[in-house]
Amino acid sequence: MEGSKYGFRAHRGVQMVIQRAHWVQQQAMKESGTLIRIDLDFKNAFHSAGNSCFWAILRGLGVPDVDFLEDLYGKSWMKITVGTGCSAPIQLDTETVQGSVLSPLLFDLFLNALLRLLDATGIKHGIKRTPQWNHAAFADDLSIYVCTVRDANKILDVIHEFESWSGLWISIPKSLATGAMYGTGMEIRQEGAKADAAKRKRDAGPDILKLQIQALGAMDEALDANNIAKLSTKGQEAWRINSATMYRQCPICNIKKGNCHFPTKLHLNPPCLECKHAWKPSGIKFSRTSLKVIHGKTPIRLLGIRYNMWLDSTAQRHYVVMDGITDMACFLRKNRDISIENRLRLIECTLAPLLAFSGLVIIWPEKEFKRLTATFV
Repeated sequence: MEGSKYGFRAHRGVQMVIQRAHWVQQQAMKESGTLIRIDLDFKNAFHSAGNSCFWAILRGLGVPDVDFLEDLYGKSWMKITVGTGCSAPIQLDTETVQGSVLSPLLFDLFLNALLRLLDATGIKHGIKRTPQWNHAAFADDLSIYVCTVRDANKILDVIHEFESWSGLWISIPKSLATGAMYGTGMEIRQEGAKADAAKRKRDAGPDILKLQIQALGAMDEALDANNIAKLSTKGQEAWRINSATMYRQCPICNIKKGNCHFPTKLHLNPPCLECKHAWKPSGIKFSRTSLKVIHGKTPIRLLGIRYNMWLDSTAQRHYVVMDGITDMACFLRKNRDISIENRLRLIECTLAPLLAFSGLVIIWPEKEFKRLTATFV
């Protein structure tokens, strides 16, 4: 079994896959490399694999008693009941037996053939001073790690060839590509972003909020002229000042920045200049179909854990851990009639698994860790 295969194996859980990805990304930051990650999702994986392909792979791997398994699966059939009627027997030539303890192992061996094909390409992630590999698999999820778009397309061609032979299809709408350029290349692009920000600040172009402020001022003057209402101008002036200096939040990196850090003020929700100038891969295709490309600073959910290519796990800390703890605190505060024993039991059953799953594999800044401790207290 390939060492890159996780899931359905003892002591090889989600945390090891995430830690493996973290290590290569940390080293890419140190070595000023470029890293591309492609997350592929198999369509109906456990029900699509052809049984004939199963037996060919098992015989190639030298697994004994394949004839027994072939006879067992060769006589599998099912009937569909609709109302009071029943269909004729339907012979099954795909999928593994549901509920069988042998099915996870059979699927692992089946997918192991694809992983060996990926290793045989000789393509690696290319980050120096770290073990070289190009994929990590967990159950039916597969992530590809390469350093160039050309290598990515070569790997995808191999997967497409295996897909055509085995019947294990890739769901293109659920698959995506992301990436990041670290080091010198990133610094050059950041200098361009800073130059654009300085130019925006000098030019002080039209602001969409300025039109709103002028409209409110005209409305106030009209109201005062007609003596319809007398409004206090103190609060209005404070609102105008706050609106004029309001910070916007970038929809990609989710960081609040001044108006001069955005490419245009006529767009309602533009990305900041740093995210606009940041590199992201393009031209990655699977079976001549372009994959969806996600910005490297956008948090992506991988095996239930959200983080981006800069190892920023803010989304996981806030939306999963902190929100879960806060919801529990609010629930206990509203239901004060629950006994102390039941409160502690409820916390143990909900918050402990919440932290055990992702709390140990994401980065906790000191400020966030203090907030976590305060929330628990």
